Amino acid sequence: MTHIEWGRQMRGTTPRVRLGAMLVLLMLAGSAVPAAAVPPDGSRAGGTRSERVVPAPPAAVSAGTHAAANRATLAASWATGQVAPGDTQGWVWNNANPLTVAYQVGFSPTGASAALPCQFEVTRRWYSQQPGGERRFHFQIRNNGAITCAATVLLSAQPATYDWTIAPLAPGATGNYRWVEQVAPTVSYLLGLSPTGASGAAACQLEITRTWYLQEAGAVRKFAFVVRNIGAVTCGAQVRLAQLSVPTTWYVGTLAPAGSSTWTWNNANPLTAVHLIGLSPWGAQLTDPCQMEITRSWYVQRVNPDGTTQRQLALTVTNVGAISCTATVFLTPLTT
Repeated sequence: MTHIEWGRQMRGTTPRVRLGAMLVLLMLAGSAVPAAAVPPDGSRAGGTRSERVVPAPPAAVSAGTHAAANRATLAASWATGQVAPGDTQGWVWNNANPLTVAYQVGFSPTGASAALPCQFEVTRRWYSQQPGGERRFHFQIRNNGAITCAATVLLSAQPATYDWTIAPLAPGATGNYRWVEQVAPTVSYLLGLSPTGASGAAACQLEITRTWYLQEAGAVRKFAFVVRNIGAVTCGAQVRLAQLSVPTTWYVGTLAPAGSSTWTWNNANPLTAVHLIGLSPWGAQLTDPCQMEITRSWYVQRVNPDGTTQRQLALTVTNVGAISCTATVFLTPLTT
């Protein structure tokens, strides 16, 4: 496995003051609450998968005009149709231009019953360069609930703040990379790729298999990620890393190694909003970093007792390190 670190020192950033409260800030649009239990993971036997293509000319994937708090217009939205529990769909966003943007997927589920919610999550995401040079963004989604329902897929495109080159990976090989942050941890990161090196007959296909955050001794925070070559040709990529400010935070409490905590953000409005979730781990020791990962996130439509519906964003934070420590969740709406 390849392991490389990059870093850049940025000056003039006001240090963040951490508050030891269960909820540091609440937006009027919603609130964060611990989930009573982790919902079904959708890993049922007999699930099916389908592949859909969303054609788009280059002009259709503009990141939009930025407003305060990172908000941009949606790059696109479309309907999934009815999806059975446990079933998956694969989608391809063609002509993923400009090459400098990173993509984030959200959902607005529909079809919840009074007894059971409608739930969707992204299970895989990868970027490809086709033999002709076209960049594509691929992702798979799953109905991880217990009823057949549908969702509107929401695609956000965010311009990169930083970019650098990762060396070619052989088919099946993985690379482990870290962005070294030397400022107070007040931002979240969205990772994208622009693969390079497609052959005349085979696409370059690179999958982002994991992302997580770690804090080392001295309070240095790092953003870590793993990329795997899932194609048939050795190739590399330009990393497209978007840095986004954080309007909403809350404290998850201390987690033991392999421990996890599941949270639900209520009233995740407007229904067209796509969210980015980041973490600021803390509690590192001299010899061991604090490492935290968002191991799952999913969108939910739930019917309230009065018959109205509510969209929620659920997420699971897991301690993937070797010591007990804690973290602050960062929640950023990317689109209006």
